[in-house]
Formats: sequence, C-alpha cells, structure tokens
Amino acid sequence: MLFFSKINIQFIIGFIILFFICSLSSGIAEQLIKIYADEVSIDKLDQKVIASGDAIAINENKIKIKSDKIIYNRENKNLNAIGEVIINDESENTFFLNELSSSDNLNKISGSSLKVRLHDGSRIVGESYNKQNNISIIENTEYTPCLENDYLIKDCPGWKLKSKRIYHDNKTKTIHYDHAQIQLFNVPVFYLPYFSHPDPSVKKRSGFLMPTIQTDNQLGDTFSIPIFINLGSNKDVTFTPNIQTKKNNFFNLNYRHLNKTLKLDLNASVDDNDDNSGTSNHLFFDSTIFNPYGTLQAYVKTSNNDTYMRKNKINKLTVLKSGFDFQRETNNIFFSVESIGYKHLTTQDKQWEYLYPNIVYNINNIENNLFEGNVSLNNTFSFRQNLSETYETIASSQLDWNNQRFHKNYGLITDNEANIRITSISIDEKSKKDTSNVRFYPQLSSKISFPLLKTSSLTNQTLTPVLMPIIAPFNNYTSAIAVTNSNLFSPNRATSVTDWESGPRINYGLEWFINSTEGIDVKTIIGQSYRFNKNNRDTAKEISDYFFNSNIVLNSNNYLYSSLVVDRDDLKTKSLSTNSFNVFGDLIIATNYDYTSGKYDNPSEQIALGGKYNLEKNLFIKFTGSKNLDTNKNIGYQYGVLYENDCLGIDFNYYRDLTKDRDIEESDGFSFTIVLKPFGSTNNYGKNRVFGPQI
Repeated sequence: MLFFSKINIQFIIGFIILFFICSLSSGIAEQLIKIYADEVSIDKLDQKVIASGDAIAINENKIKIKSDKIIYNRENKNLNAIGEVIINDESENTFFLNELSSSDNLNKISGSSLKVRLHDGSRIVGESYNKQNNISIIENTEYTPCLENDYLIKDCPGWKLKSKRIYHDNKTKTIHYDHAQIQLFNVPVFYLPYFSHPDPSVKKRSGFLMPTIQTDNQLGDTFSIPIFINLGSNKDVTFTPNIQTKKNNFFNLNYRHLNKTLKLDLNASVDDNDDNSGTSNHLFFDSTIFNPYGTLQAYVKTSNNDTYMRKNKINKLTVLKSGFDFQRETNNIFFSVESIGYKHLTTQDKQWEYLYPNIVYNINNIENNLFEGNVSLNNTFSFRQNLSETYETIASSQLDWNNQRFHKNYGLITDNEANIRITSISIDEKSKKDTSNVRFYPQLSSKISFPLLKTSSLTNQTLTPVLMPIIAPFNNYTSAIAVTNSNLFSPNRATSVTDWESGPRINYGLEWFINSTEGIDVKTIIGQSYRFNKNNRDTAKEISDYFFNSNIVLNSNNYLYSSLVVDRDDLKTKSLSTNSFNVFGDLIIATNYDYTSGKYDNPSEQIALGGKYNLEKNLFIKFTGSKNLDTNKNIGYQYGVLYENDCLGIDFNYYRDLTKDRDIEESDGFSFTIVLKPFGSTNNYGKNRVFGPQI
C-alpha cells in the first residue's frame, strides 16, 4: 500500500506539472515570448504571468531579458522587469538597467540608469534608454572604448565622448551623437555639434580619420586630416588635405582595390602652386594581376619635381622605378620578363637609365643519375641603357651541377659544384669605340666540412673546420673581388652576370656554433682566402685579411650581430659593423655601428640609435637618431613621448633633419598626432622621421 501510494503521488505531481507547462506554453507561444524562472504564477483575472527568481524572457529575435522579477501581460503584450535588469541583444551587447518596461514583443523598450557593455568592450552610460525597432536613444550619455585595466590615471579613461543624446541605428550600424564633447583624461578638448561613427560590428565605414598637427621651420604649421571613403568590402579611397603655412598646401589621394585576380594600390598628390613656381605632383601606381599563366606586376613611380616629395616629408626616395614584370613558375621551370625605367632624383643632367627587356629562363634541380647530382640551367638576356647613354646587350647561359655527400667513414661533408657560363656582351659607346666579346667561365669547387660535435645536459656545440678549394682559369674581364664576411665561403664572389672571380683559390676557416637549454645561441665564423699565382697587374693581396662574423642571441629580445675585418700584416681593425637589440627591463635599445679605418680606405664611422623607455603602463619615451662620428656631425634625430593603448594614441615628437639637397634645407620642428581608437593607429598616421633602427 505504501509503495502504491508513492506511485500515485508521483504520478499526480508529474501530471500537474506537465499540465501547467503545456498550459503555460500554449498561452505564451502565441505571444512569441518564452519565460523561464524559479517561480512562475498566472493571474487569470488580469492576464498576467509573474516570474520571479532568475527570471528570463526571450523573444524570437533572441533578445534576452534577465531580472529578479518579470511581469508579462498577455493581453496587451507589455513586459516589465524590476531589480538588476540585464538585456543581451542579438549583436552580443549587454545592457544593465534599474528597471525596464517594454511592449510589442520586446521591440519597444524603455528604462533608466543605463550601463552598456558593447561586444568589443566599449562602454556607454546614460540616464535613460528608449528603443523602438532598430533605433535606440540614450539621454545624457558618455561613451568610451577604454578598458579600465589600461587607465593611466585612476577613474580616468584616456578619452570619452560626452553627449546630450545618442542615437544608435541598428539597421545602418551607425551611432550618432548630438552636441558631443570629446574629452582626453576627463578634460574637454573638442566640441562637435554632431558626430557619428560605425558601431563595433562594422569593419569599414566612410568618415574622418585622425588628424595630424606638426610644425616645421621650413614648412611652417601643418594640419592633415584624412577622409576615408569606403567603396566596398574590397576597395576604398583615402583623401588627405595637408594645409601648410609656409609652403604650398598639397592634397594626397590613396585608392586600394583587391580581388581574386587583381591587387591595386594608387597613391598620388598635387600641391596648390600657391607660390606660382609651378604645380608639383607625384604618382605611384602598383598593380598585380593573378592569372593561370603567371603573375604580372605593373608599377609606376614618377614626380615632376626632384625634391617635392622629400621637401614635403612624403617619402625619402631618391630613385623612382617604373616598369612591368611577368613571372611564371611551374615545377622546376622559372620564366620572367621585365622592363624597367629608373629616374635618379639626386642627379640633374642625366637622370634616366633603362632595362628593356630583361628575360630569365631557368630550369632548376634536374636529377641526374649519371653524375649523381642535380643539374640547373640558367639563361639571361638583357638590354640596358645606362646613365652615360651607353647601350649594353648581354646574353648569358650557365650550366650548374651540384652534389652533396656525407662520408660516414670519415665524418666529412662535401658540397661539390661544377659551373660553366658563356656570356656574350656587346657595348655601344657614345664617345668610344664599340666593343663586343664572348666570355667563357668554367669552374670546379668543393666545400669540405668536418663537423665535430660535443653535447652535455646544458649545451650542444659544433666546431666545423671548412676547406674550400676552387679551380678556375684566370680571365681579363674581372677585377679582384673584395672578400667580405658575407661572401667568405662563396664559390664565386662576383655578382654580375658579366663577371666571374678569376683564378684558382682556396677559402678556409672555422665555424663554431653553441646553443644552450636557456635559449642562448652563439655562431662564430673565422676565415681567410688565398689566391694562387696571382697576376702581377692584380694589386690585391694573395692572402686575404682575417674575417670574423658572429651572431649572439641571448633570447628573443636580445641579440648582437657583428662582422670584423682585421689586417693580416699588423692585426689592426680595418672595418667593423655591429647591429644589436637589447631589452633591459623597461628600456629597449637598438644600435647600428659601422667603422672603416682611414688607413685602408676612405675613413667612415657612423652610429645610429633607437630607444624606447616605458615610464608607466602604456607611456613611453622614444628616440631615434644617427651621427657621423668621423666628422662629429649629426645626420638627424627625433625624440618624443608616446602614449598608446587599445583606445588612445598620443604621439608628440621634436625632430631635426640635417639633410640638404638643392631647395631642401635643414629643418626642425614638432609633430603631434592624436588617434582615438579603434578609429586609427599611430603606426599609420602622423609624420614620424626614422633616423636610426626602428623599434
């Protein structure tokens, strides 16, 4: 009987719950709103559903309202929420209110004491909130994208928009502001009667980008404000007026287009000729066409004034390159044809040289079982007009064979090569007799390595003696090729297709490599070159100087690359070049140093520095500069302060540029860039000058 009673009681309770759920669902389903809660009661007289305790209401658009208590009137479709109301909309934004009333299936909503967290982390606060269909209105509002964890000053966002009223159009994805005030660190700096920007769901939208303000003793005060025009998801235009008080104003246009078959970038500018000296302009056009036959790149760089771009800080180019290049590569075959025109802006009489055409046809890495190696055939044809107005025609064909072998019995590794190049050269001189000849360059070489390994629980070391004998006949066409750290173990140090290093020689040295479990890597190469039976007319030494090359990597943030040449006779330094990057806590330092002794060549000693110091979170002091130590004169430098986080960038700099060329004089001044993110980046706007290594 007890068992039977328990079954009846469970059945009755289950039937009541099922009946209640079915009744409630059928009553609410027609209202297109679903309600869930810990406790639900129905007032049949007033046609109300009262839900309390983690009450949740969801409409068919997935708009969800959560509150301590929800009252829904099934007759007039009104819904009221009381106590810590939270709304999650279809765009993943979250709204917090003290109370809420709505109608028309949650398409009309009103509430007070609003706080909004947009899905990208941006925040809005306001006194009241009203939404009708796609339009939301918030009164007496403040908007900021700044995250509280990144505040430089407590309770003080980097920037915010304070407005009398905000309209958010969910259909056009645009936020509009009435009587907006832009505040930096809670200090009003701009007043805008009207302002709008895309909401966080929009990736690209037409509008103003961030302005740049700078002053220069040559250009005067300069104000630039880019205007971005979105033409589609794959194309856009940026128009930038540059207003200058001492020089002509100029206007820049940048058009970008990208699709499956075309990549296009057009950049152009023109000044307003306010000084009546003639209109100056520049045009840069770069396009790449992708098709089944290969890749075609066409490009144009031109300016009607040699100093226009450098004088107005547009760029520092001194050679403008225009032409086209078609390339096709399939399996082991590479084919290209290009035609190029070069304009040299730093020369005044003769500025143009041409390469038309330059044709390359290579067949690479053909396996050859007969000779147990790979064979490659490289062919080149070119026609060039030089600055001296001489014409040079070159046809060259080179056959290469290479084979790498590991001799297990002796521990030796040999890289064997055989090369033969035939080059035909015809030169039409303007003031000399024309010349024509055929050059024949054969060579055999072998790089013999004997790696010695040593390992421990902390380090791995490799010490490798290298011996590289090269057999090649002497020729009368190639001058002595300088040995450097980069070409010490090169089988042919001549880089031109018309030249080949002359005579038999041998390169030798040591390679030492060590790496530790703590991430420290050191690679050092020491070597020398010896030339046999040197021609008496050749003034180069038979035995070269000593060459040292070392790369020291302490970790991903610290490295030192250096190359050193020491005179073989007196063991004095002939040249030294170093590049380093180091992080010391909050300080980052990068250096480039180059030295050439005046005893052996024209004396030269230069150093370039780049530095960045983190004063506070997201606040940096930065520096870049270069100096000629041989003359003890600066080349140029810039230093300033950068504040940058996910919502705000402020870049303020003083610079001095000591470059001179015709109407370009030494200049100094200030640049000031403010970027209100996420609308821009200090990396893309502003006119920073980089004189040393960039960090």
